[in-house]
Amino acid sequence: MKKQQGFTLIEIVVFITVTGTMISALFIAYSTGLLKTPALLRNIIARQTAQQCMEWFIGQRRLKDYSTISCPSATVPSFCTNPSGYSLAVNISCTTINGDANYKTITVTVSGNGHAQLTSQIANY
Repeated sequence: MKKQQGFTLIEIVVFITVTGTMISALFIAYSTGLLKTPALLRNIIARQTAQQCMEWFIGQRRLKDYSTISCPSATVPSFCTNPSGYSLAVNISCTTINGDANYKTITVTVSGNGHAQLTSQIANY
């Protein structure tokens, strides 16, 4: 008897079913990713805004001196600008660590369309 080559009908139906399930799962994952992309972009903009403002504070400490950053303070410097749809808040507090009061904690919060919060401690050393 001659040996037949090829696939059976059952093998082809199983292949089509498994492939169809995998492709539909990929499309669902892809569409979910696309729906969340605008939120991700808004959070990236918020993070960049907070980072730019935080770098300004660290630069002021290096350029002008530790004492130019007053605490407690919630004043947003004019350099720290926020894009349209975002609000920016800065909180500077004096911090004591192990009895040493030479620290300041700076918290920059960006909210609105996206959200980001950065906290840094600087020291008078």
